[in-house]
Amino acid sequence: MSAGLRIGVDVDDVLAESLPGYLEAFRRRFGHEVKIEEAAWEIFRRYPEIPAAQMWGFFSELEANDFLGTRPIYPEAARAMRTLAARGHRLFVITGRLSQHREHTRRLLQRAGLLELFEEVVHRDGEPTAEYKTRIVRQMKLDLLIEDELHVALAAVEVPIPVLLFDRPWNQAELPTGITRVEDWDEVLRLVEAQAAARRG
Repeated sequence: MSAGLRIGVDVDDVLAESLPGYLEAFRRRFGHEVKIEEAAWEIFRRYPEIPAAQMWGFFSELEANDFLGTRPIYPEAARAMRTLAARGHRLFVITGRLSQHREHTRRLLQRAGLLELFEEVVHRDGEPTAEYKTRIVRQMKLDLLIEDELHVALAAVEVPIPVLLFDRPWNQAELPTGITRVEDWDEVLRLVEAQAAARRG
């Protein structure tokens, strides 16, 4: 049996910093300060007084500025991806981004020199993120998922699949067995190699 693991990797706030920039853009446009601890991508649900036209205008502005294609990649994440690939692990991007943002994601990864490291870059077609990611985990027979969203991790661990959950202000909670909170990519590399070693038996 190959020691290489099939690893699903999220993009936003795992490979690249995204949500803080999104919240700052939202604050500049609408004047609402959303605490990072309470953050979520669908923050417009909290502000029903914002007209739909203004919401779509905000999204159009992000699109025009190539927000999703220009997020800053974490340097340590880029190094870790190269290390994992060099060790024979098979890498797959499993992002919650929608399919219409496929080219943004490809540009982001291409600029960082990471695109060729991933066998596939999978996007969502509108279904809820947790349902989509658990479906992809099963379909692709992944061995490990690296995430930052708590509800996704909680759904995925029921597959079951081990989940490494990056420690972020918005995902604080007591975690069930199968989800490991990680502080940095060095810890991820250690845990991946431990799982690979256990698999070799």
